[in-house]
Amino acid sequence: MDPSMAPENYARSDYDSIAHLYDVDMAQNMRFDDIGFYARQCTAHGGRVLELGCGNGRVLLELASRGLDTLGIDRSLKMLARLVRKAALHGLPIRVCSMDVRQLGFSEHFDVVLCPYSLVTYMTVEDDAKRMLDEIQHVLAPSGIVIVDAFVSRPLAPGRDFTRDYVRPFGTLSLVRSRRITALSDRVNRIERRYEIVSDDGRVEERIDTCEDIRSYTPHELTTLLTACGLRTREAWWNYLSTTEVADAQFFTAVAERA
Repeated sequence: MDPSMAPENYARSDYDSIAHLYDVDMAQNMRFDDIGFYARQCTAHGGRVLELGCGNGRVLLELASRGLDTLGIDRSLKMLARLVRKAALHGLPIRVCSMDVRQLGFSEHFDVVLCPYSLVTYMTVEDDAKRMLDEIQHVLAPSGIVIVDAFVSRPLAPGRDFTRDYVRPFGTLSLVRSRRITALSDRVNRIERRYEIVSDDGRVEERIDTCEDIRSYTPHELTTLLTACGLRTREAWWNYLSTTEVADAQFFTAVAERA
């Protein structure tokens, strides 16, 4: 096996350990209507949709509820299991499978391929992002589009200690998340997160530590990457709202097609 394909080199597989926390954690962190943006793009373009890194269905379930023909993949089996349970609860037809985004095993083609919630930034090993985009082209229909978004690069404050992100209700308990950031290079940061489920009397019922590396991209770097992989950016969006650059934007999204 290629060492770069090992699970420890693919951060999304770490989400198994927090699958039961995700809806209270990261699913609540998006401040913008990215789901509405993806739905509009998919509906306008039409055809079959493939979502990479679909997790527990935050995006995919909404697309399916709008009648779109969808398929989702993710490395985390526990996240996919939760997605399937949600789909069954709402009577939605959902197809999912566990797969590495850098090694897609499809013979079928898709009209829209989504790389949402900054999936590309998790491709930190050299050439990982290129591998993913090359695989996308193998499964992209001739007139298809790929939508790739990324956190807009901005200065971070690395530190030696964990700092608290939030305290949120978690059933009858509380979920406390803390974070520590370490700069591994000028482009890659290691983000360690500590999750603690705490009772009313302050007792820690469960503690989970996760670690993932994130590669930052400026908008220019992302579009340059797409060009190098044979994709032409036909639309650029900031914060899923505007095709005009927004000051202090948090997200940049490229809608691309074959060059």
